[in-house]
Amino acid sequence: MKSVPIENGNHLKINIDGNVNNPKIIFSNSLGTDVRMWETQINILKENFCIVRYDTRGHGDSSPVEGPYSFEILENDVITIMDNLNIDKAHFIGLSIGGMTSLGLSLKYPNRFNKIICCAARADNPPPYIESWNQRISVIEEKGTAGVVEGSIDRWYSEEFRTDHNNNNIINLSKEMIKNTSSNGYIGCAHALKTLNYLKDLSTINKDMLYIAGEKDMGAPALAMEEMSHLTANSKYVCIPGAAHILNIEASDIFNKTILEFLN
Repeated sequence: MKSVPIENGNHLKINIDGNVNNPKIIFSNSLGTDVRMWETQINILKENFCIVRYDTRGHGDSSPVEGPYSFEILENDVITIMDNLNIDKAHFIGLSIGGMTSLGLSLKYPNRFNKIICCAARADNPPPYIESWNQRISVIEEKGTAGVVEGSIDRWYSEEFRTDHNNNNIINLSKEMIKNTSSNGYIGCAHALKTLNYLKDLSTINKDMLYIAGEKDMGAPALAMEEMSHLTANSKYVCIPGAAHILNIEASDIFNKTILEFLN
């Protein structure tokens, strides 16, 4: 792992896999996870790409920076990583808050990115969505991130996946990642999520974009993502049957095939 400095003596932790001379792909995590959420993608990509994964500020081994955060801050973190590693241009794959970050990057820094894959994300902040984050902030202020573990797992994976004993190791890892997320990191990102407002700008994106939704995702509904694709010129849309929110893990085979076809 490598550290990239950010403001006030804090740092972001990054992992680099594959040949550094190959085309770069930057992966951006969902809320409450760390770089380990992408393990099932690494082996299929590292022969032909250099993969850069980072723990979002306040997550994993990155500094537990006090919030609130904004999408501008989260997007600038990506550019800071790229500048630190002398990466002029990269592909970008983000899921959930990482997918929302991909929208901001495609709007504000189009010349720094090639193809962008936005997974399990939405682009707007209707009142019920904002209130759900207010409620979650209250829980974490009282109980820490351990207080949102069970609810998160229920949203992240379909019931069929959660109740299959073959997936116990994945469920346990997911719970561990949530508990390892600092309260500062979770709450800081929650404040950013409340300000999400990219839907009105999607028609101005001029990048090769792929939107990937999960059929059973309640947090980023497939219909909402399909609408996002309709609004984005040159974009493609794929809905993965049966998958919920963390679809790169729940439906890794379909997800991997989908991203390989798009990147190649």
